[in-house]
Amino acid sequence: MRKYFWPRLLLLLLLTLFFYSLEKRLMVFLLAYILFSALIFFLLPRYFTERVLFWGQKGLDFLTIFFLVKGTGGRESPLFFLFFLPPLETALWKESTEADIVALLSLLFLGYFFFVEKPPSRLLKEWFAFFIYVGALGLISILALKLSELRAEILHQTTLQRILLTSLSAGLIFLDRDLHILSWNPQAEKIFSELKKGEFLPKMIGQGLPLRHSEGEIQVGDRLLGYSLFPLRKGDQAVGWGFLFQDITEARRQEEALAEARRLASLGTMAAGLIHEIRNPLATLSGGVEFLREHLGEVEDLAPVLEMMGREIERLNRLITHFLFFARPERGEIEEFEVRELLEEIFHALKEEFSGLEVLQKIDLGKVRANRDQWRQILENLLANAAQATREAGRTRVRIEISAQGDYYVFKVEDTGPGIPPEVRPKIFDPFFTTKAQGTGLGLAVVYRIVKNLGGEILVFSEKDKGSLFEIRLPKTSESINPGKA
Repeated sequence: MRKYFWPRLLLLLLLTLFFYSLEKRLMVFLLAYILFSALIFFLLPRYFTERVLFWGQKGLDFLTIFFLVKGTGGRESPLFFLFFLPPLETALWKESTEADIVALLSLLFLGYFFFVEKPPSRLLKEWFAFFIYVGALGLISILALKLSELRAEILHQTTLQRILLTSLSAGLIFLDRDLHILSWNPQAEKIFSELKKGEFLPKMIGQGLPLRHSEGEIQVGDRLLGYSLFPLRKGDQAVGWGFLFQDITEARRQEEALAEARRLASLGTMAAGLIHEIRNPLATLSGGVEFLREHLGEVEDLAPVLEMMGREIERLNRLITHFLFFARPERGEIEEFEVRELLEEIFHALKEEFSGLEVLQKIDLGKVRANRDQWRQILENLLANAAQATREAGRTRVRIEISAQGDYYVFKVEDTGPGIPPEVRPKIFDPFFTTKAQGTGLGLAVVYRIVKNLGGEILVFSEKDKGSLFEIRLPKTSESINPGKA
């Protein structure tokens, strides 16, 4: 409300000077009015609402004007025009309802001076003067209504514009015709933390911009921005520029990652087809080695060679199997199987790896319905990795737990190996990464790929010189059947 005080103060000071030489009593009255107005505008707002203060000020206005007019001639007073100031001021700053009420109060005070203090004569000019005053008050009320509608429309448009600028996900900077910054929306401030009015935009972004409608991409520091520079027109004349931009760094990275993934998928499909072609002659070689064992196994010098060839063919076949699972993991068929029987098959296949090692088993599942091939790939690779790590550390103990926890099957495979160095841990699931002399680097990569494709999670806990624990959590495809305790 303070902004209403200063015009009022200026008017009252002029009136005070006017009455200084005419009527000391009126001057004192005006000074008292200024004092009470200052009290209303500066001290009382902390105790009363704006509405209460508004009507209190209007009461003081009318009281002051009434005594000024009465003390300077009543209906003939040169200050009679002051009765128009309260409704006019209200029309400028308040809604039409308040302006109508204040105009009605002015009309009542006018009526007092025309009909109560000094009844009008039959002279036409006096009646004409009264209706002129009434007409003026009516015009003020109409003005108040129009101003109220216009103010409401401006407020609506301003609010709509503010909501639009605030809600815009892209940054927007308004520029003058020479590309100096005028204003911006909150998103622009998030991208450019140090925006200053009047700053030259091309200098801020470190790149020139053409003074025409343009779109493109610019590199600002380590961020890539997509932008559009467009003219702001008033009629046919450009009055400024709009600079709309968005950080597309992450989107570009995702595009590049997607392109890389497609390229690798294509490469994987090609490699998988090639591996299938290799597998056929490999099966023939394996059959040939078995034939030679049967017919030439008694030849002393040839038996070790045949044994070595058989091991290498088996190792190559396992590598191919792992690669196929990694390149094109398939969900396969859900079937019912016994968990302990699956483990017996796995330990039989890994009998060389587990030779001389102690295996602690805790199997809390009997029969389950799941993808048997994928379970075998996960468990076989984890157990082979645990056996190699334990043997590398010169220890002998490996532990495996299989259980059901809520909606998940949980596998835990723990070794007593040397542990995984912190600098190596982020890479252990990368394909073909291995720290072992005889490793293929595909075992853990296959495990990770299958687990993620099944919507599960894999956790790794490792401590130097004490070993590592791999925990796998797979969503259940159905409930366990006939669960048993080991």
